[in-house]
Amino acid sequence: MDHRSRLIHAVVEQSGLSRSLCKCGRHSSRHIVDEFFETLDRDPGSLIEEDWMEGHVLIQSFLMDSAPAVARILMAALPHYGSGDAREVLLESISFLSGGDSDELVAQCQEVMVRGVWIFLEEISSGRSDRCASYAFEILEALEEDEWVRFARAEFADLLPAELLDPDHL
Repeated sequence: MDHRSRLIHAVVEQSGLSRSLCKCGRHSSRHIVDEFFETLDRDPGSLIEEDWMEGHVLIQSFLMDSAPAVARILMAALPHYGSGDAREVLLESISFLSGGDSDELVAQCQEVMVRGVWIFLEEISSGRSDRCASYAFEILEALEEDEWVRFARAEFADLLPAELLDPDHL
């Protein structure tokens, strides 16, 4: 088991997903992250803009009880997928969990994400991917990290889509 797998496995075990029932009717909520990472490692492109969390972690914009645990797992995985489709899928998924209509669960997810502000800023400043930079910026906006949003707009304007540079964007 490589260090990436070991860390993600440890966070999944710590998350409690194995002990909770999934709303889809399967025995354990863990199946969703197991299936996600299997697909992410095999064919990440198939997950782009596919709502793999629907019915398991969220229903439309309403987060489910498993959302904070999934947010922790995705944040733990993010540094280990440095670029490409897998990175895009992770940032897109984290973005979905950064907002919604379940205030308490959104706050729990955001509490995990706010610790990764530097990861999001690094993504924006890297110039690796416009889509990844956009997701990272949108996460900062959802977290209401206004100081860092202003910083990103000022320092990395050349790396962000024009619509994100508008201070009234949200």
